[in-house]
Parts: sequence; structure tokens; C-alpha cells
Amino acid sequence: MSFDLAIRQQAKDFLEALGGRLKQEAIAVEPNWDVDHLCYRVSTLQNYESLKKEFSNFSELLIESDVNGRPIATFKLHKPILFDEWRIDLIELPAPKAGKKTIEGFEHIEVVADISFNEFKKRFSHLKLDESGLKKKFNKELEISLGERNIKFHSLSLESVVRLEGQTLIWSAIQKSRVLDILQSFDPLLAGTFPLGLAVEHSDIDVILNVKNHNEFAALARSEWGSLEDFNLKNKVVDELPTTLVKFSIDGILFELFAQEKESVKQNAYLHFLAEERLLKLGGPSLKTKVKELRAKGMKTEEAFARALGLNEDPYMELLKVQKYSNQQMSQLV
Repeated sequence: MSFDLAIRQQAKDFLEALGGRLKQEAIAVEPNWDVDHLCYRVSTLQNYESLKKEFSNFSELLIESDVNGRPIATFKLHKPILFDEWRIDLIELPAPKAGKKTIEGFEHIEVVADISFNEFKKRFSHLKLDESGLKKKFNKELEISLGERNIKFHSLSLESVVRLEGQTLIWSAIQKSRVLDILQSFDPLLAGTFPLGLAVEHSDIDVILNVKNHNEFAALARSEWGSLEDFNLKNKVVDELPTTLVKFSIDGILFELFAQEKESVKQNAYLHFLAEERLLKLGGPSLKTKVKELRAKGMKTEEAFARALGLNEDPYMELLKVQKYSNQQMSQLV
């Protein structure tokens, strides 16, 4: 049996066993959530280097990054792993942590979900939760520890993270702006066209925020970014909610801070993003090409997706409906 087939069989066995445990613990992965990647652990650095070579025969190395002193490689499979309604395109391969004994093989899945971490903690309060990932400034995660097989939840797919971090100028501007540090108390989420790989000229970095006091937020924004080029702050009503919009530029890169008194993961802007992220995954290069062509003609992202998919009603409302689709329903649409 080839290494590719052996890994796929291991993945199937792992997913079947994990699925049984999730059912036993009444942990539901909602039909509109996305299992975006599998994590394969190795026990030695030598095995890590060896497996990198093996994976390169049937997948593409998207990125290899140094994370807390150890390399982590992310591979995109040429042919996805299909299990139930899940389509898993990515495998994350971390080198072992120094001094930590690691069991070799698949260890966890990660899921992009549309509920907050507080809601997760309430829903699964009877289980062992690892909250250490909530300390991260970017793409926080919450893990349900089930022994040898675990499940993590986060707000941005690994592929979107890789796309974003791979755009050097964009990622540098995000770090220079310190938006993720300064705005931590507002549960910032990065969304928009840069993580989707759909940016055109004058695209901005979208930061979605949950703000209870708009006056205090406005004062903070003026204090931190008011002296920057193109700074602009205005208040308006969006989706029937008071909204503060802050815009500025750093090194020629545009930012838009979008603040409402609503959980970031529940705001329509983020739900649109989730729908678009999953549509691109299921629709493949042809859908992405269509959307990019329409974007290049001046269409807004939501409008471009609606046109490419033949959705004839209000594109913003249509995408909210699509976001609730299962993978099977969404696959039929694309």
C-alpha cells in the first residue's frame, strides 16, 4: 500500500473513532461548520523531516513556519479526505515539542464554527476543556480533550490563516498596526478578501469587533490611529445596529474596523465571510476565478458571489441563508 493510501486509511480510522466518541459525549458538529484540517503528530524531528518528504508526493506544502521554537508544516492534499459530509483538504504536521513525549499519528481535527467561545464553554461545561488557546491574539482556539483523539474549534480556517500570513506586506501591516493587541477586549476577527485570496486594488483589511460603548471605542481609535494617513471615523446604522466604522492606512494598506454591539461571530459581516470561505473550498478554482473576475469589474464581494452562483435576490441576505447550508446543500449550489 502506498503511503498516500495508508495515510488516508489512518485518517478514516481516526475520524470513525473520533466520530463515535463525539456521539458518545453528545458533541455535535453542526452541518454548517467546517472541519478544515487534521493534525498529524510525530515523535521525533527525524520523523518530521521524513514525513514532509512523503507528504510532498501527494500534497502541496503551503507553508512551514516556526511556532514557539519548532517548525510546523501545512500541506494541502491534491485529493481531499472525504468523511460523512466533511471535506478535509489540509493536514497540519507539527514537529514534536522539546521534552514532550508524543504518540505518532492523527491527534485532532479543527473546526470553524459560528458560535462564541463562551457559548462553547456553556454547551460543553461537563467536558474537559483546554482553554490555553484562548490566550492567542490571533485565531484563538478552544479544545475539547478526549484522550488520544481531540477536537478544537476556531474562527478562521487554517488555509485562510496561511493565505493571510503569506501576504508579507499585509501581515506586516497588521502587526505594525497592533490592532489585534490593542483591540483584544473587543474580540477582533480578521475577515474580508485578503484571507479569502480575493483582494483587488484598494481592498482593505477588515477587522470585526464587538463594542458596547461606541464613544469609548471612538476615543481609543482616535488616540491610536487618528494621526495616520486616511484616518476616518463615522457612525451609521448597519443591519439595524448602531455601527462605528474606522478607516486608516499603514504603509499604503487600508484598514476598516467594523464595530457593533453584537458578538463578533454573530455579525453579518463575519457570517458572510464564513459562507464565502466554505463556498470557495467546495467550489474550487472555477468559482474563485468567476468571483475574482466580477470583483475586478468593481463588484462588492457579496454581490460577486451572488452573481457567480446565480442568486438573484438581495446578495447580503442570500449569503446569510447559504451560510446555514450543510456541505451537501452548498456543494449542490456551487
